[in-house]
Amino acid sequence: MLDVIMQLAARNANRQYESLENVSLNVANYNTTGYKAKRFEQFLTIDNRLDGVSRVDAGKGDLMTTKRELDMGVEGFGYIPVSQPDGTIAYTRDGSFTLDSQGYIVTMHGDIVGEGIKVPANYEKFQIKADGSVLVQTEKNANFEPLGKINLVRFPVAEKLKSIGYNKLVPTAESGEPIADTESKARQGFLERSNVSVHEQVEQILRLNASLISNMRIIKFADDLYQKAVNLRQ
Repeated sequence: MLDVIMQLAARNANRQYESLENVSLNVANYNTTGYKAKRFEQFLTIDNRLDGVSRVDAGKGDLMTTKRELDMGVEGFGYIPVSQPDGTIAYTRDGSFTLDSQGYIVTMHGDIVGEGIKVPANYEKFQIKADGSVLVQTEKNANFEPLGKINLVRFPVAEKLKSIGYNKLVPTAESGEPIADTESKARQGFLERSNVSVHEQVEQILRLNASLISNMRIIKFADDLYQKAVNLRQ
């Protein structure tokens, strides 16, 4: 019986450490553009074991003004498709774009935005419309010419998206496949803040600390009883 108690307490403590890892990641990415907080949802199994699962918090972060023409915030719940070096598609809310050596719009990590939008050298002005259309003015007073479009997408269950690092997400069987999003709007000159709430993270740390202390006390109590039982037998 004591062995079972110690095993359950140790398992519960391990789950608390997993949750603490998510909290640490959230706090570290508080200032990361478009970052989506991770949360660890805990539950009791039918045999009274504490288990849990990590999920992405798909809530929106506040938009902040940057006035930088290559920055693009997303107003709504849409995601920006990006092509990775291996050709696979990932999705992000981080619209801090730049141009690569060939003039393509890319993320800060070098992923091509959308299906590949090339901006001519020495352009005059650059625009991103609310529907994601990208236009450029090559000369002063010239008409704006379309270059392409950043097609936003959404997911049936965005919280089930899987994080692959570098502020990128990929769909899973539970999240569903991407669907064209005509409701979200692109906002040029804006970036989305992370949706991490420092107050919630501090509260979570306090709860985890109390839970870890309780589990350690249970383990120590069970160990003390075990040692007393052994001494009695001797």
